[in-house]
Amino acid sequence: MALNLILGRAGTGKTSRCLDAIRERLRQAPDGPPLLLIVPEQATFQAERELAATPGLSGFVRAHVMGFRRLAYRVLAETGGGAAPHLTDLGKRLVLRRLLTERRDELKLLGQAAAQRTFADTLASLIWEFKTYGIAPDKVAAASERLGATPLAAKLHDLALLYKAFEDFLQGRYTDPEDCLRLLAAKIPAATLTRGAEVWVDGFEWFTPQEYGVLEALLSAAKDVTVTLCLDEPDAPHHADETALFHRSWKTRQSLRARAARLGVSCREEVLTAVRRFQAPILAYVERYANDARPPAWRGDKQGLTIAEAANRRTEVEGIARDMIRLCRDEGYRWRDMAVLLRDMDGYIDLVETVLADYDIPFFSDRQRPAVHHPLAELIRSALEVVTERWAYEPVFRCLKTDLFPLSRDEIDLLENYVLEFGIRGSRWTKDEPWTFVRRLSLDEDAEPDERQQAYLDRINAIRCRAAKPLIRFEQALTQAETVREMTAALYGLLADLDVPATLEKWAAAASTARDPEQEREHRQIWHSIVDLLDQIVDTCGEQPMSLTDYAAVVNEGLEGLTFNIIPPGLDHVTVTPLTRARLAAKVVYLPGVNDGVLPERGREEGLLSDRERAELASLGLELGPTREADVFAEQFVVYTALTRASDRLWVSFPLADAEGKALAPSLIIRRLKELSGIEALKPLPVEPPPGAEDEYIVHPRRSLAALAAGLRPALAGQPVGTLWRDLYNWAVARPDLAADLRRAVAGLFHRNQEQALPPELAQRLYRRQGKLRGSVTRFEGFQACPFQHFARYGLALKERAVAQLKAPDFGQFFHAALRQFGLRIEKELTADNQRRWQRWGDVQDEEIGPLCEAIVQELAPKLQNEILLSSAQYRSITRRLQRTLQRTVTRLVRLDRRSRFKPVALEQAFGRDGAALPALVLTLRDGTVLELVGQIDRLDMAEHQGRRLLAVIDYKAGGAWLRLPDVYYGLRLQLLTYLLVALQHAAVLCGEGEYAPAAVLYCYIKNPKVSASQCLPPEEVEKAINKQLKMPGWLLDDVETVRLWEPGLVGYAEFLKVCINKDGTFRKSTQAYVKTEEQFALLLRHVQAQLTATAEAILAGEVAIRPYSLKGRTPCGNCRYRPVCQFDRLLADNDFVQLPDLADEEIWARLAAEKGEEA
Repeated sequence: MALNLILGRAGTGKTSRCLDAIRERLRQAPDGPPLLLIVPEQATFQAERELAATPGLSGFVRAHVMGFRRLAYRVLAETGGGAAPHLTDLGKRLVLRRLLTERRDELKLLGQAAAQRTFADTLASLIWEFKTYGIAPDKVAAASERLGATPLAAKLHDLALLYKAFEDFLQGRYTDPEDCLRLLAAKIPAATLTRGAEVWVDGFEWFTPQEYGVLEALLSAAKDVTVTLCLDEPDAPHHADETALFHRSWKTRQSLRARAARLGVSCREEVLTAVRRFQAPILAYVERYANDARPPAWRGDKQGLTIAEAANRRTEVEGIARDMIRLCRDEGYRWRDMAVLLRDMDGYIDLVETVLADYDIPFFSDRQRPAVHHPLAELIRSALEVVTERWAYEPVFRCLKTDLFPLSRDEIDLLENYVLEFGIRGSRWTKDEPWTFVRRLSLDEDAEPDERQQAYLDRINAIRCRAAKPLIRFEQALTQAETVREMTAALYGLLADLDVPATLEKWAAAASTARDPEQEREHRQIWHSIVDLLDQIVDTCGEQPMSLTDYAAVVNEGLEGLTFNIIPPGLDHVTVTPLTRARLAAKVVYLPGVNDGVLPERGREEGLLSDRERAELASLGLELGPTREADVFAEQFVVYTALTRASDRLWVSFPLADAEGKALAPSLIIRRLKELSGIEALKPLPVEPPPGAEDEYIVHPRRSLAALAAGLRPALAGQPVGTLWRDLYNWAVARPDLAADLRRAVAGLFHRNQEQALPPELAQRLYRRQGKLRGSVTRFEGFQACPFQHFARYGLALKERAVAQLKAPDFGQFFHAALRQFGLRIEKELTADNQRRWQRWGDVQDEEIGPLCEAIVQELAPKLQNEILLSSAQYRSITRRLQRTLQRTVTRLVRLDRRSRFKPVALEQAFGRDGAALPALVLTLRDGTVLELVGQIDRLDMAEHQGRRLLAVIDYKAGGAWLRLPDVYYGLRLQLLTYLLVALQHAAVLCGEGEYAPAAVLYCYIKNPKVSASQCLPPEEVEKAINKQLKMPGWLLDDVETVRLWEPGLVGYAEFLKVCINKDGTFRKSTQAYVKTEEQFALLLRHVQAQLTATAEAILAGEVAIRPYSLKGRTPCGNCRYRPVCQFDRLLADNDFVQLPDLADEEIWARLAAEKGEEA
């Protein structure tokens, strides 16, 4: 028995010495005592592959490569002690959470923290540390007693209590994986695997007390034990300093020598000094002097060290990928000669995997991939959420989109659209009644679904049945369950009901056919992982009662802990690994992300025990893991490891900005490497190829084309294009397989974010029907706002996805229907003697308005978006607000009717629609096409004055509204005047023959304004302030007597209109903008017809340009639904607003008069 220590700096051949010794033993005697190579768990594959690749060895049976845990498994399997099931990390957390609940009243200091959900994780970590360092619960309790009445003593009391309870729970039930090494140390003497074996231990910087126990057992049982340590000049006194580079390795050497002496085992040391690894002299120099305060100047070749700065992480990783391809293409390297070491795994791993895949570089990512995003994990998580969230939309469709339900994706999309449109959730899923919701165009529709709608409903209900039945059965079983065992049985029942194993097997077979081994392994692993998880939950909490919410949280926590174990898919691949797991040496090593705070890493948080408390425990003989300060000092060894993994080439790089553009500082390592090597200029990795370095970007067909756009861009400015880019373009043009990539690459150069006019023939086929162009006024206003908006809506028929939520148009629809209902009740409601109760609006008494409005709201509320106003307390509150607003509006209209001689003659009067009393407004275009304007007039009032019948059009508006002359002139607001035109043309149909003239076009606000004041106002002042906000804007006939028909005897400011009449019978100057002469009304109506005709002709001419207007800073783009389609951007040369000059009213009148003269 002997202990052999092989010491030396990085690259001196310590690992090679071990492998060579094993190879020599195998050549001498293929059969014989076991040869054990113990390495860190993550290095076992690499070491075993190197050993298996030894020339002349066709195989071996006596050599074994393993980590400590695998050794424990082998020994315990042979000698006994490993039969008890192992407790997983999730099981450990579940047990600790349960113990925290049960023992909470006994805790002195940690009782409040015990209620935190993550505290079980913290406690599990500390118990792991106790076990790793051989500290039993009684030792923790004894330390607590020795400390007396101190906070640390109370903390240790609680920890000892929980630790002891945890150990008692495990007794006879489970084996804690953290106890495996303790059991291993006890069983080693009896195991044939270790008795008389030769053992090599390589790749460790330090050992835990449990690992030391295993090594002591090996020293007693094995023939000899060889341990390698990265340590130079072992007897040098400076190693005792905690800040020394090799301090931990030196402490390990001291401990091993002391243990060997105590066991009576001889100890031999061999110090390796000759550097074997580094083929590039500069790398050997960096290894030797990276931590030297006064290194000699480097005067040799700098080949082998690259320091690069990148614009961002993406360009950094792409630069690495290009360099990999260059080395393989030009210098004969293989993929397996390269490794990428990552310190910032979260920031880089996904990006590295994506970029290497883009460049078709084979790689193996040495990380355990989370299984939580697998469809089966998502199904379990979402199914539980369906129950706990009462069938909310999101979890239901996350379930269905896992493809584990018997539904196609098209069927799921159809069902999802229906559910979103009608706001289906909760009991509507689980009731037996079929869904009968259909889209209604107005609140007055009560008709049964037609044949087409019924067929659609039948299909929806059939899909719903197949989707909901498994989940309904699952919900019933889950809600009846009382214990964790019963809940888990219900969950497993859902998986069996959906025949999940068969589907997974089918997916695995498809992945195998597609030659995707990683997907195949994931699909084959996930079922066993899920079953093991459910078994663990039942084993630890089976008979425990638990709420559904807590059970779902437990399952989710378990799912988040599941990982896939992926083995390398081949032998020739780039290895991507975390720096902290890197024990391999490679010819070429890439070290990206060397930024400040990343490498070296900033100190970790202290945890449940602070560094001061750890030091106090150490003074009592309870030595735990390294303190945070020690970890900071040890970080320099991590840096040393990173810089010494490469033998030929080392690439060190850092980004200047993160994904959000925030600046990042380089690490001090960058400055140190520059000082050592004498490298002044860093290798730049910009977003686009810099001049003179274009050939570096020509490494891969598709990715080279991605750089082509930048190379061809000078041509747009009339500048010459480099020969390389012209050759690349011509080469790609000749490759049919690259046609799509080439189009994408150069599309940005020639892209014009503008649409050419449609051929007139196509536009007429698109818009005309039977020689007619038909539409509402709003349609033509939309065209004037932006032709592309009109094309997207009426040509392409693009629509937003219908979602059950109230928007401004829904409120407008509701109020329009409510005011129409109020008018109908006035017309039709009878008294007990069968007489009309009211003759006109003004007959309704103020105290009757409230009940009438309440009844109307109650009648209409269920009809708005299929009872959305009844679906929640929030919407019921909105309903009450709607009622108050309606009551305010009706009260004002009733009071207006009492004073005004203008009376309603039509409410919600449609024209040009099926069944409408009025025909469409018909205009004829120059080519003979008939233009038919259709729509609906909210309210038409009439008053007789001086032998004429005066007409007033009133349009209800739930939001803000205005009427400005420039808006009418430019065709942006034509609705009111078009309605007036229709009313004047067809008034005889509604009111009989007579002479008709325009009196007004007005907006009536439907809102319940708020009043703000610096002090409390009396009710009459509040009412006055509200009425001021509700005055109807618009245009009135410039005739005082006509205006006084609205408010007889008016002098001063009107109550209902935005005008003021002076005592001398004239309109006040400040309100003259609201009155127009009869001649001006005539000019406006003539202009409206001309605008409608010109707009229709432009539509049929195929105008579809992205050309929004801008008038006084106001544009239509703010609320446009089609912005994602047009992608209007003023930074593009083709996109800008059409600037409409804000003409003075006088100039507009002059232009309108000139137009009339030209027509004459």
